[in-house]
Amino acid sequence: MSERSGFWSSSAALDWEHGLVAGTGSLGAVLSGTPARHVVHVCHEEFFLPVNSAIPAPRIGERIADVRAALLAGDADAAAEITSAAAAQDGFDGRLIWTDPFIPVGAISWTPDDPTEESTYRRVGDFTTGRVAAEWTTADGERSSIALIPDRAAGTLALELFSTRGAAGVLSLDFGPDERIEGDYPSTDYGVFLAPSEPVFEGRRLTVDVEVDAQALPPFVREHPPSPSQPTGARLEVDVSDDLDPHPVDGGVHVRLPAGVAVRLPIHVELSGGRVEPMPQADASHASLFAATSLDLHSGVDDAVSYDDVLLGARTGDADHVLAALELAFASGRHTIISSTGVLPPTLVGIWQGTRRPAWSGDWTQNGNVQHGGVASLVASGTPELFTSYLRAIFRHVEDYVENAERVFGAEGWLLPARFDSHGRSNHFATAYPHLYWMVGGAWVLRLAWDQFSATGDLGLLREYAWPLARNVMAFATSVASADEAGTLHLAPSYSPENTPANRTNPLAVDATMDVAAFRDAARLSIRIAELLGEDVDRTAWESFAERLPPYRVADDGTFAEWLDPRFDEQLAHRHVSQLYPFWYEQDPAAETPELRAAALETIRRKLDWRDERPWAGRDGHQEMAFGLVGLGLAAARLGDADSALRCVESLARDFWRPNAVSTHDGDSIFNVDASGGLPAVVIEMLIQSQPGSLTILAALPASWPSGSIRGVRARGGVVIEELTWDADGATLSLALVPGSDAARQGDVVSVSGLGTSLSVDLSRGPRTVRLDRAPQATTDH
Repeated sequence: MSERSGFWSSSAALDWEHGLVAGTGSLGAVLSGTPARHVVHVCHEEFFLPVNSAIPAPRIGERIADVRAALLAGDADAAAEITSAAAAQDGFDGRLIWTDPFIPVGAISWTPDDPTEESTYRRVGDFTTGRVAAEWTTADGERSSIALIPDRAAGTLALELFSTRGAAGVLSLDFGPDERIEGDYPSTDYGVFLAPSEPVFEGRRLTVDVEVDAQALPPFVREHPPSPSQPTGARLEVDVSDDLDPHPVDGGVHVRLPAGVAVRLPIHVELSGGRVEPMPQADASHASLFAATSLDLHSGVDDAVSYDDVLLGARTGDADHVLAALELAFASGRHTIISSTGVLPPTLVGIWQGTRRPAWSGDWTQNGNVQHGGVASLVASGTPELFTSYLRAIFRHVEDYVENAERVFGAEGWLLPARFDSHGRSNHFATAYPHLYWMVGGAWVLRLAWDQFSATGDLGLLREYAWPLARNVMAFATSVASADEAGTLHLAPSYSPENTPANRTNPLAVDATMDVAAFRDAARLSIRIAELLGEDVDRTAWESFAERLPPYRVADDGTFAEWLDPRFDEQLAHRHVSQLYPFWYEQDPAAETPELRAAALETIRRKLDWRDERPWAGRDGHQEMAFGLVGLGLAAARLGDADSALRCVESLARDFWRPNAVSTHDGDSIFNVDASGGLPAVVIEMLIQSQPGSLTILAALPASWPSGSIRGVRARGGVVIEELTWDADGATLSLALVPGSDAARQGDVVSVSGLGTSLSVDLSRGPRTVRLDRAPQATTDH
């Protein structure tokens, strides 16, 4: 079997969340329905409906010393009460304030006058072009199709209709049916805040408008208004050719398709009000971005097998179909993420939505979803330029981060919110979810920004984004840390998303491991960045800060502790895995002891066992939150536990994907792109790991992958793995350096290890190919 370039499905999409997706990065569309009526929901990456309050973060900074003192005394309940009382004085009533919802601009439907009884129906997707289509054939051999065709370079999206015998029907525009995802999640019908117009057909253009009805907003929102930066209205347009003999009808236009001619109808979206940043001139097509990386696990299952049957075979345990599911998930995940990365990065739902009643707002949730979802594999899978979309989104709200730090912690620097879209204010919290105290969002972004630089050597991006992050993350970190009598620094209030210690009634704690790990990493990175850019900083102070943070510890149950203060007991029965941060990126010297590595492995295995106890989705099941599996898989791969890493990626590919080639948040539940970005990252980490100046190949290669290949991986230090192939005898590796990446490198010699052997490869004179045989004495460099 060769690399996957597309898929087909034998099933129809009876609702939008099972539909086919297409996107230019800024414009998205999802196709669902049957030959009797197909519907296309159209979205724009900027259209977050401004219907929720952008009230500033509460002024807890005035009482943060009391909150800190309560926690250091072990009284989390008192700390929560102080927080709630302070927030109440600023108008917060204890309910979560949601981010603004991402919803469709509108919907296009195609309803034939005389729908035929099809004898075959199939849906197809081309990962190389981004084109998706539904096709059907009648018993007498007549063929019809409806397709979505994105053009990333041109920034356009088109609807294509075709019938070999010709057809007549109605093309309609509206705001779409009020569908919602099933599940026990908060949901609001945001349609009540909208005033849609009747469709108008004029000058060969079919148009529908939607505007926010400000008078319909709740009193609290009117008192504390939404962000003024968001669009307050939108227009959806479709161009209808005169060749289709169009005639206006109620809700749309009646057209006649010529026999045997594929008719493309351009789709336009125009937003009004607020700030709308145009898509930058694309320097790469969808095809070239998709071709940057590919995976072939030699599944032996060819393209004649539908995605439905691949998943069915994988779920019944067929080994070849499991491999095929992994190949398809890797390819379709990258297609999905590329399609939904534009000016801004993918949200929880990429750039697709088909309901006014979403399961969630569809924002950027930064306590794991974004970093282990939408942007997780952008750099390593050969498209580091796409990662800049995340930095652009982050830097829209820097004034809010300054305000958050001062109001919540009474601190300097930047405090990034756990969730954001239309603003960056940290106002989404409740006692059970004290997101405003999650302090390392900026540190995590800094790590990812550094890894982009390390793969590209782009000093311009480092100066524009990473250095301001570094300065302000360290200003905040050194402001919020407090020293005990021995001089050890502590972080309080501290929050490990979204978990509560087993012996506490709320999540507030001291020294969450993730907080300590991310700040320690940020100090190391900030010093590097300052030295590269020639910035004058107090390096000694930042080094001292990192050294004085508390050490990691092994919990009483033998796992890697989630809270470094031993008064807070472990709670392993949870979907988040934030404590494993030290094992996701560069090696953390403070976490490299055999005892800590063994404890981390114990955490991974016990978390996976907990998931397997109830392997189904829903509130009573443990097969939820795909990005939790991504975090487990990345750490397992880094620690060389191939079996655990395999459990993660097989579960993702088998249980969290649908035949429409899009992933879900829980097992076959809730449209979500986290696994689409996360699974490729874990697979790459299993096959190729990079540290500055070194590569380790096949460190977590499972026995069920006896041979295969991967192309186009971007590694730390400006190294490109042009191709890695492996089989029972060994592996062949083709390496090159990224032109102009000198600043990111440790030198021109790269240490390569794997399969029980190691060698040094000099890339100063150009690309090299090396062979690592399983017999150590047989290594060569040629």
